[in-house]
Amino acid sequence: MTRVTENAVVYLVCIIFAGYALQAVLIDDLFRLWIVLIPSVVLSLIPVLAEKKIRITFPPGLKSLVALSLVLHIAGGINRFYWDFAPVYDKFAHVISAAAVVMLVFCLFIILDFYGTRVRPTTLYAGIILISVFFMVAWEVSEYFIDVVANTSYNNGIEDTIGDLIADTIGLLLALLLVRHHVHSIKDGEELHSLFYRQAPSES
Repeated sequence: MTRVTENAVVYLVCIIFAGYALQAVLIDDLFRLWIVLIPSVVLSLIPVLAEKKIRITFPPGLKSLVALSLVLHIAGGINRFYWDFAPVYDKFAHVISAAAVVMLVFCLFIILDFYGTRVRPTTLYAGIILISVFFMVAWEVSEYFIDVVANTSYNNGIEDTIGDLIADTIGLLLALLLVRHHVHSIKDGEELHSLFYRQAPSES
């Protein structure tokens, strides 16, 4: 996926966010509007704006996966897809979200490499797995507290949690394949942070 295409995906998702913002107002779901939807718009746009501001290119897959995972979560709550299409929708959202987390953690290691902290490939993969799993487990815990605060039913017991973690694992493994592709694309003599400069800054 090129930078232009991936940015187009993010912009399309933001248009969808606008529609859900209107829907949230109409159904008086102001909690999701202010606490979930608006932060999701900001998080989706940050990588695009960062590329333009500091003239880099994030590895393909990061921006689209982040935006897609956020819009799936918004749609699942406002349109009640989590409940109407349970458990398939929820598990699919977990696969995409886990993949997005892996790509974000991967970019963290790229940033560390840029600032001189080099890690071996085995350490890179181990670090990505450990940090990603931490966030996946933390999300399961947060689902419980979201249910308590917003009177929702995202967490439906131990079976649901186990299914979520299985879906997370699938997303993690798929994203690791993408990470492996990016790592193997690095030429001899280049460092990990060279992935930030694979496309011309003029491409937008």
